[in-house]
Amino acid sequence: MRTRAAGSFAQLLDGYLAMLRLRPASCFLAELVLPRLFAHLRARHVHDLRAVNEAHLVSFARRLGEEPGGRGRVIKPASRRAFLSAVRGFFAHLERRRLILTNPAAELPLPKVQRLPGRVPSEAQARRLMAAPFPGSVLGKRDRAILELLYGTGLRSAECRRLDLADVQLCEGTLLVRDGKGRKDRLVPLRGRAAAALDLYLRESRPELVTDSREAALFVSARGARLGSAGLGILVRRHGRAAKLPMPVSPHVLRHTCATHLLKGGADVRHVQQLLGHRRLDTTALYTRVDISDLQAVVRRAHPREREVSRRGRAAGAAAEAGRRQQGRRLQRRR
Repeated sequence: MRTRAAGSFAQLLDGYLAMLRLRPASCFLAELVLPRLFAHLRARHVHDLRAVNEAHLVSFARRLGEEPGGRGRVIKPASRRAFLSAVRGFFAHLERRRLILTNPAAELPLPKVQRLPGRVPSEAQARRLMAAPFPGSVLGKRDRAILELLYGTGLRSAECRRLDLADVQLCEGTLLVRDGKGRKDRLVPLRGRAAAALDLYLRESRPELVTDSREAALFVSARGARLGSAGLGILVRRHGRAAKLPMPVSPHVLRHTCATHLLKGGADVRHVQQLLGHRRLDTTALYTRVDISDLQAVVRRAHPREREVSRRGRAAGAAAEAGRRQQGRRLQRRR
């Protein structure tokens, strides 16, 4: 099979960025990394992408791990993974357009990133957050529905924003998540407080916000249009501050919180994997770590040496309390 004539690096980049114009995050990554790749190739006297082989890309990946990024720091594995994923996407695009015969980036290894979820709210703190929106206002009912849905289903921010009215089946207790990570759809359960809050929003709040009856979005802004990424993040953070939570809260933190609390409550890790839409089980397994405060409580309660110390501590405390009471009685008699 013959390939079509390829243009210059700049022409190919312009065409690729034009194709990505509806995917801002991917476009931003491509703009960052592809000019660096082209400079790397030119330094090796490669001026035609049809001549690029896997060795060229592996050497570029190695250089990304050695070169300083912003503020003179080494680029972190998560950022290198994102950059190299953008490189893979670019060469896959060239292959689809038959500008290259074989894809040298198809087997390009990506850095492994094993990150534990950050600190998440406790169950009591999550309850405070859910109660933070004012229940008597139109926007308060909307915000309560959003918070309950993020915490109750573990949706990603983009998945929540893309929801349409047609995706909600309250009678069946299900929610269709379209175009999740990897362009996959999934069906998640919608029950309990999340379903009740969503039902209240649909009956009493959304009709007040929507100005155009053709608007399909489930969650809308105060102007009646689909809620954007910035708006969703702002409202979650605002209610986190109102609830006086000791950590910053975002839609992603609520996703972590959902998974952590489910596993802590005894849910099977494979069920949580299906709920969150994880492709790999080891991604979900990151949530199975035991919180250190829980571990400390278990050790204090179960270890024989800790029980012995605890008994001595209780006895000493009781003796001290008895002494304080006796001293108080003496003072009263003197008066």
